[in-house]
Amino acid sequence: MKYSGCVEKKIWLLLRHGTRYPGKKYIPRMLEELPKLQHIILENYENGKTRLSANDAILFKEWRPKLTLNDMMKLTTEGENEMISLGERYQARFPSLMPEIYSNQTYKFRYTLTQRTEESARHFAAGLFGWRSSQNVLYPEPVYRDPILRFYKACPRWRQEVDKNPNAIVEKRKFLKSKTVIDMLDNIKNFIGHSVNYESAHLMHTMCAFETAWEQNVISPWCKIFSLNDFKVFEFAEDIEYYWIDGYGYRLTYEQACSALKDMFDFFASKESPITTAYFTHSGTILKLLALLGVAKDTHPLMHDSFASHENDKREWKSSIIDVFASNIAFVLYDCTSQGLSILFMFQERPLYLPNCPSDMPCPMATMKMAYPDSDEECQFDAMCHVSTQEN
Repeated sequence: MKYSGCVEKKIWLLLRHGTRYPGKKYIPRMLEELPKLQHIILENYENGKTRLSANDAILFKEWRPKLTLNDMMKLTTEGENEMISLGERYQARFPSLMPEIYSNQTYKFRYTLTQRTEESARHFAAGLFGWRSSQNVLYPEPVYRDPILRFYKACPRWRQEVDKNPNAIVEKRKFLKSKTVIDMLDNIKNFIGHSVNYESAHLMHTMCAFETAWEQNVISPWCKIFSLNDFKVFEFAEDIEYYWIDGYGYRLTYEQACSALKDMFDFFASKESPITTAYFTHSGTILKLLALLGVAKDTHPLMHDSFASHENDKREWKSSIIDVFASNIAFVLYDCTSQGLSILFMFQERPLYLPNCPSDMPCPMATMKMAYPDSDEECQFDAMCHVSTQEN
């Protein structure tokens, strides 16, 4: 990314892992419930009780689960390829910051204590250096409850007041009881000739989503069940949960992300090597940091009764855009003749101009520091995350 009068100095990357398999919340149910639903749907088709086309029925007859209990949360082949390609594209954009020859004086890599982020890091490195050279990359031992890559795991107050708080998902629970969702379930019933509750409908939708992510050229039969509006309803149900758990719903949720942002400021302030930091993390980290930055912020909060007003592409907080596998954030440090040290923010590989920043240039460092926490005084993580234990 070239800007007149500006020279690239450093880059700080925060990357979500690539496409993975579902977790323990889904795989056992997928293996048990979906074959039963498959049998019911095909039986109803034979009896003329569905709206399936002949081609849809063939897809259902040929369907077999492409996962096992051993696959839970692991990176898929598609995810490996995503990360290789992502590394190649970032290198093509920033060849001076991300050279093809690896050196620990140039690069710093780090991942969380999970297979999916470790393998994402290794495949991203393969995209940068090729497979043979990438074997030389140094990775620090992953940290349990990493204070930068998974800061929310190290924040007891957030876990108590938001993550484990039933009130935090009250808007989603109300939405699932709304006429919008009831009508959707009726449509599904009419299509497959079988009544399902939201949990079963969501399971079918989840399999549709994962199978599409795994093999983009293969049509999942489970996707055939849903109308475009059904997909919008499922997406809103997911968005409303993430909004309140990982986004703008509670100030503490995004304020704790200051620990990651401060790491970026500290990295840019350091005169020492390396020049590239690449962190491999999770959805929860990306979303909270986006909220701290003011990205994808809606004028009105997502509520159980705001589906219609937030539809027709009027919603900024859309997980299908901001929370995909391999989502990525980049901060690039420039030295500009006209304004000195400046920072370019990129999201999903595209420049995104933050509030209060110029719309055609990297943001002056002073402006960034005025807008966001960059010091221990402004990011008192331990204090904000402390849970007081008062004795009665």
